Amino acid sequence: MKLHLFNNSGKKSNQRRSDWLEMAAGVLIIVFVNIIGYYLFARIDLTSERRYTLSKSTKEMLRSIDEPVLFRVYLEGEFPADFKRLQNETKEMLNQFRAYSPYINYEFVNPNNFENPQERQVFYQKLMSKGIQPTQIQVRNGDATTTQVLVPAADVSYRGRETSVQLLQNQKYVPEAELLNNSIQNLEYVLCNAIRGLSRGKRPMVGFLTGHGELNGGVLFDIQGALQEHYDLDYATIDGQINALTARHQSSKDSSYSFYNKYDLLIVAKPRTAFSNEDLYILDQYIMYGGKVLWLVDVLDADLDSLAHRGQALSTTLPLGLETMFFTYGVRINPDLVQDIRCRPIPMTVGMVGDKPQIQFCPWFYFPEVVPTAQHPIVRNLDLIKCDFVSSIDLIDNDVEKTVLLTTSDYSRVKNAPVVIDLNDAKVDINSIDQRLFSRQHIPIAVLLEGKFHSMFRNRLTPQFEELPAMGFRQESEPTKMIVVSDGDIIRNRYNMQEGSGYPMGYDHYTQTLYANKEFILNAVDYLTGGEDFMATRSRDVKLRKLNVKKIHDSRAIYQVVNVVLPALIIALVGVAMVLLRRKRFQKKA
Repeated sequence: MKLHLFNNSGKKSNQRRSDWLEMAAGVLIIVFVNIIGYYLFARIDLTSERRYTLSKSTKEMLRSIDEPVLFRVYLEGEFPADFKRLQNETKEMLNQFRAYSPYINYEFVNPNNFENPQERQVFYQKLMSKGIQPTQIQVRNGDATTTQVLVPAADVSYRGRETSVQLLQNQKYVPEAELLNNSIQNLEYVLCNAIRGLSRGKRPMVGFLTGHGELNGGVLFDIQGALQEHYDLDYATIDGQINALTARHQSSKDSSYSFYNKYDLLIVAKPRTAFSNEDLYILDQYIMYGGKVLWLVDVLDADLDSLAHRGQALSTTLPLGLETMFFTYGVRINPDLVQDIRCRPIPMTVGMVGDKPQIQFCPWFYFPEVVPTAQHPIVRNLDLIKCDFVSSIDLIDNDVEKTVLLTTSDYSRVKNAPVVIDLNDAKVDINSIDQRLFSRQHIPIAVLLEGKFHSMFRNRLTPQFEELPAMGFRQESEPTKMIVVSDGDIIRNRYNMQEGSGYPMGYDHYTQTLYANKEFILNAVDYLTGGEDFMATRSRDVKLRKLNVKKIHDSRAIYQVVNVVLPALIIALVGVAMVLLRRKRFQKKA
């Protein structure tokens, strides 16, 4: 009997030791897995849109990083659940970056964590000086509504240089849930583009063409300030100089010539005077040697400021001499003005109250509000873009690939030149307009052209001129691309010469609305200068899978029981089953 008790005691001791060893092994495994998880990041992407899979270009760029990159993200603190989702997705994206590069570091900072209000004010001013705009949201807590200031942005530091990025897109006319979803699906592009801009050894050279009445000076200060973060800028004047855009070098060995373009991109912003035949030839050959061009061209002379003094003006065709060049490349900017029911208002004097004019905002059909609907990365998820006196564009059938980037709305029309523009046309009730008069839909006003272009001087030069080695004449271009926009003012910002200050690009000072003109131009420049691989990340479609509100309301009781009662019931059943099994096992041993 004593031996039996000793054996039972030994078995219990061995069982206890085995239990302790199993528990210790389990704890060690958990600790080990967490240590590995801290240094290694991996997951299986089962989503249909591959939202958790980085693009090939992003992976290649991350693997090429050879110095620490620090992301300081201002998304920390207490804020609504939707912004919490933006915070979590940003952290997930940075963890994915870290999986491909050990140099990725990040920290989340609470921008409101200041005891001294003055220190907080100084901090916010510093953020705004870097282009980071705080966001005010309304938070409802019971019956009370409070205003909360958030900074959905990040500072990025690399190789002693720093830049700032907005994580929340500027889309005022988009519901908050959709806005946050668009911002989340744009995270990879925004964060990657910041690193790419800081890591460029040789920055692309962007030239603003001058010499034909193009925009320059203060009216371009906003876009040029934004471009200077990632590009070198210059003013390019042709003036008949053969080396103005494309350099020519003669070899001392065999007297042969080599050619290379001086500019990675040329911006032609609203020319007003004619291009000479020599300038057209130099422009054409710049394109033949692979040059990229962003054309922002008005073909009709129309200006609201001149209308303000006279009330009426005749808009006629500008003799720019670009018609043949555009036709050869694959587009035609028509000599007309587009009118669109979706338009910006302008202030009009509609009457007098005593000796004071009665001002009212009236629709001005010549100022379309363009909603980007194309799925191309340049315009995908962009907010409204404002246009002033825009013309229609026709696509010419040739071998060049064409992508329409911007169009008018479902209700638009054109007025062919010469166009009598009368301010009194704005004095209409928008609700009383006969929409049948605006029968044209989706008129193209911005087109991307890609491929090999034929020279406009093909079969037009004398044989002697073509055979001159110094000219380096080419009849067909290298693969290149250009964007043609039939509005020169799309890049312009309002500027006060007397005060020496201006408004942001895309800002309408009448309605105090900021449009997405700057984002459109920056995306266009980025695409044309070789950023198409990175811009492909903007094509990702992260679907916002909303719950069926009606179904939730109708079946609320069922879901509550399933989510609250069912888990507890399963645990209770498992517990009862384990007790019964143990009792049955020990009864057999006895």
